[in-house]
Amino acid sequence: MEQKRPASIRMRARALAMAAKRLNAAAAPAFRRRAPMSLGFLTDHTRVTHSDVILRALPPGSAVIFRDYADPKRRARAHKMASLCRRYGLLFYVGADLSLAYETRADGLHAPSWMAHHLTQKPASLKLSIACHNEQDFHAAARLQAESVFLSPVFATKSHPGSAYLEVDAFLRLAAKSPAPVLALGGVSLFNAGRLKNAKVVGFGAIGAFA
Repeated sequence: MEQKRPASIRMRARALAMAAKRLNAAAAPAFRRRAPMSLGFLTDHTRVTHSDVILRALPPGSAVIFRDYADPKRRARAHKMASLCRRYGLLFYVGADLSLAYETRADGLHAPSWMAHHLTQKPASLKLSIACHNEQDFHAAARLQAESVFLSPVFATKSHPGSAYLEVDAFLRLAAKSPAPVLALGGVSLFNAGRLKNAKVVGFGAIGAFA
């Protein structure tokens, strides 16, 4: 089984990349041009323990959003992952830690919504993605000139069982109001990504779909 596992992960990553590419193709040209990526892998070392294999499987130009906020080895893991992303041609974003983003020479900062509302300006020399859940979060994204937003949660997720989620119609209505290219997040999979086509939806991010 262990010998087959990396191959199956590579197949899944490629299939997810193709699904994200189809969403990207359906978006308006202006938003496709502005978007730094169409597929994002959001790390979670408690749920996905084979991140290195996923990074090798992702197509160049995909983004890795490094979170793992409670990991006591977060700084060391960030440096290792940043190095791997440079090797494989992936964009590397650090979540919620501007100093670590600069320290690892990251491509970007991923700001949770609470952080976005406290930032006074876009961090110099970094791309910026923002986690958005409502129109108020979009205001922060517009003010900070974010290149992309992750709009969530679209569907029910295993990480937040019982929590409210948007579902397709509400997601599409909200996405249409975004000032920046939208990546869908939250329970997005190979089976439901195709339902999220919208002029501003350029792709999606995932955690569990890679597992």
